[in-house]
Amino acid sequence: MKWVLTHLLPATQNGDCKFVDMQQVIHVDEKWFYLNPETRRFYLLPNEANPYMCQQSKRFKVKGMFMAAIGKPIFGPNGALIHDGKYGIFPFVYESIAKKKSKNRDAGAVEIKATQNINKEAIRAMLINNVIPSIKAKWPAHLPKDIFIQWDNASPHQIPRDEEFQTACHSEGFNIQFIYQPLQSPDLNVLDLGLFNVIQSIQYQSFPKNLKELIERVTEAYQMFNPELNKQIWISLQCFMEEF
Repeated sequence: MKWVLTHLLPATQNGDCKFVDMQQVIHVDEKWFYLNPETRRFYLLPNEANPYMCQQSKRFKVKGMFMAAIGKPIFGPNGALIHDGKYGIFPFVYESIAKKKSKNRDAGAVEIKATQNINKEAIRAMLINNVIPSIKAKWPAHLPKDIFIQWDNASPHQIPRDEEFQTACHSEGFNIQFIYQPLQSPDLNVLDLGLFNVIQSIQYQSFPKNLKELIERVTEAYQMFNPELNKQIWISLQCFMEEF
């Protein structure tokens, strides 16, 4: 309840409370995306090839962890889109040199592999190398540079206190701060509230064959995400907060 009240403007006389515009809030979170869902149904023509690509192991599925950042879209008085609120979606990956030759690549080739252990060091590197620079590059010029990044209370979500990270958050006139949403409240983050499901639904319409293609399809799905739908999810967030 206290969290919700901090997002309300003071009530005017004989008027209802209104939410703050939240235009300086960016929601950040991580999610695993898989090459294929557990089950999938196809309706094919008699001569149409089956596009499904099965995986060799049910235990070791091809997947990648992504960190996404999304803000509230901004529309002008005439309904024209000013800012889509999309700051990017970034995979946790690293490069590795292949030691043996296979049918897919030669020995010595550089491979992209998914980071499996997403710890606080990996989160820090992702924030300082990708998320924060992207926010600065895409931040609307007419808005103040006081930015609040909201995330959940997952164990790796620890705010770094080193000088390099603090400089990244407070350079170029920006004042980027991190805030924690209430425990066990995924519906207070628009990524969990709807955006991740939309991206995954779009991504599953494609048929990637490896991790590289999975990264490309997820990135494309994020770019295809409709700003109008993004606006509706932020309204859904306010409706959920009203239930408190």
